[in-house]
Amino acid sequence: MKVLILSCNTGGGHNSCAKAIGTELLKRGHTYETDDALLYVSKGTSRFVSSWHVRFYRYFPKLYNKGYQYAEEHPASFDESSAACRILRRGCKRLRATILAGSYDAVVCVHLFPALMLTFIQQDSPLRIKTMFIATDYTASPSCDRMRLDTCVIPDIALTDTFVKNGVNPDAIAPLGIPVRAELYACQPNQEAKRAVGLDPSHRHLLMMTGSMGCGPMEELTQLLANSLPTEYDVTVACSSNRQLLRRMERKFEDRPNIHVCGYIGNVSAMMDSADLFLTKPGGISTTEAMVKGLPMVLVNVVGGCETPNLEFFVAHGGAATADTPEAIAALCKQLLEHDEERLIMRQSLLAMHKIPASQAICDRLEA
Repeated sequence: MKVLILSCNTGGGHNSCAKAIGTELLKRGHTYETDDALLYVSKGTSRFVSSWHVRFYRYFPKLYNKGYQYAEEHPASFDESSAACRILRRGCKRLRATILAGSYDAVVCVHLFPALMLTFIQQDSPLRIKTMFIATDYTASPSCDRMRLDTCVIPDIALTDTFVKNGVNPDAIAPLGIPVRAELYACQPNQEAKRAVGLDPSHRHLLMMTGSMGCGPMEELTQLLANSLPTEYDVTVACSSNRQLLRRMERKFEDRPNIHVCGYIGNVSAMMDSADLFLTKPGGISTTEAMVKGLPMVLVNVVGGCETPNLEFFVAHGGAATADTPEAIAALCKQLLEHDEERLIMRQSLLAMHKIPASQAICDRLEA
């Protein structure tokens, strides 16, 4: 089987999801290719959407949230006559030609933009291929009612009604989960993992990651944690692609031996295994990774939008906690680090939620 996986460069989560599916396909003897769907519109469109998404996410989160709310409240924003759909339609001819030339058996979309483009193609001049959309947040995104693909993979069966109410065909819904990288399913014991990442195994460890773009009040939170936590509590802060933040944080906390500032984390699996608590924004991929690991979360609602339902989902299921201000977030982290019983309950709640790896279930579906 030959599969085309279509993503968009709007944050690292979608591409991470695509890679997880691709890795499983290769294990099964299939082949795949991944592409940025917006490149079929134009390189300029792809660059524009990617760069402005990062800017809004990192520097104007309130404006990003307002835009998402507007799209939710105005479904006509994604009518076929809308500007957004007219732009996406420009790439459909080239995308269709690529699918035919590549002799693909299936096309999997890990972002709503390519799912809409593929819907337009199948409506206008259908191809004899399997089509699939994978939702990477714990909610039905605006315009998912326009999508008409064979399968709509959702993160959890509890969200079925949400997707149906938002216009998704119930017969297409498959609650298979969100794919995350395969290595996360291999877990090290906590103290062994601490040694592996260079930490004292007797220390408590807080891991802070706020997405591939390094957004949110990371500097303020780190300062509050540095002021309130004892030195035998380690804090690892991943600034990811935010180089300015990384340089600033390295200078600011260079004299704090228990504050470890880095850019990207190489071995994320070992780092998560070494953590006793995970402080993060509620992105769909990062929360799913923590669920797989059974790693209790404190969630910071940095940008709102589709991440608010993610936060609500994990708080409601007992795997995460949150607070409204950086001061309250820091206090909550300290409280949870001090109380093993509370974290154990959260861990058990998370481990009870996930079943077989989503990438395996998705490939099973493609092979059926």
